[in-house]
Amino acid sequence: MKLTNKIPILVSIPLIICFIVLGIANYSSSKSDAMSYTTNGKKNTLDATVLYIDAFFAGKMKFVDEFADLIAHLDLATQEDMVFRRMELLYGTSGFNGLFFVKAEDGLVYEKISKDEKTKKIVVESDYRKDSWYKEAVTKNEVIVGDEVFYNDRAKAVVATIAAPVVKNGKLIGVVAGDIALDELKASVLSLKGTPTNTIFAYDSEHRFTIHPNYQLELKKDKVIDVVDSKLQKEIKAGGELKPIEYIFNGVEKSAVCKHYDKLNWTICSTNEYKDFDENLANLLKQNAMMFILSLVVIIVILFFLIKHSLKPIEPIQKGLREVFALINHERDNASKIDLNTTD
Repeated sequence: MKLTNKIPILVSIPLIICFIVLGIANYSSSKSDAMSYTTNGKKNTLDATVLYIDAFFAGKMKFVDEFADLIAHLDLATQEDMVFRRMELLYGTSGFNGLFFVKAEDGLVYEKISKDEKTKKIVVESDYRKDSWYKEAVTKNEVIVGDEVFYNDRAKAVVATIAAPVVKNGKLIGVVAGDIALDELKASVLSLKGTPTNTIFAYDSEHRFTIHPNYQLELKKDKVIDVVDSKLQKEIKAGGELKPIEYIFNGVEKSAVCKHYDKLNWTICSTNEYKDFDENLANLLKQNAMMFILSLVVIIVILFFLIKHSLKPIEPIQKGLREVFALINHERDNASKIDLNTTD
């Protein structure tokens, strides 16, 4: 093999190794950046979700608090009809699926549960005073959103209960409450997407899905919640910034960023599939490979011509030496003078 061909080939070998190492390092760095970008995107989506949930419940909580204040200014012994009138008037503009006032003394319930049905006073089979939302409102002595959500057959939706104590002259009169359907909240929350597969899910203290893109999973437990919550608790105990939680759901690898929402005692997670950045990384890998091949070809071609040009003065020497050895071997009668026009 000619020296002008051999040298570019020998030089290209370490170049190829360097390019491969740099390509792997670049791909690894790009993958890390992509995951970091996706994680930040999930955190932003999660923050936006919490802000939206806060805004959603803020107006409802204010309404229930004002409703409690109205009841507190009534004399139930002589103005019971005003309770009915207030509830009839407020129901249409409240946005609630049901309004309730539960008397602390005897557990009697004033309820307005339908626009077509008048407000009435009833004795419920299950004493509402034993419900968690009633106890929490009394214990905290403030308007609260009940921890428990449930499916309301009448509303055909999953609802949450917002409650507030009714206090008059320092004495607990009862608790007012409203059932609010979460359909609007869930639709808005699930519309927040940072990447194609990015979505939100939430679960309660009993490890039941309270928000999930698959409505059939709502209010149901799933092993994946145990996995996610276990990893989340470990991260919390470890302290510092929470890292993405990796898990598998229905055979798909996912990564989630989770945050506890105290107002509802829910854990809310922003999650996405790894394939969100797989396509970008695959394109990056193709681009790197094409740039690697193109750069290598260009460098080898340039090396070939540079080396060929640099070694060109050797050709007259080779020719002259051949003639000298041919002369020594009596293969020719004379040898030409070697003329060189270079100083290297």
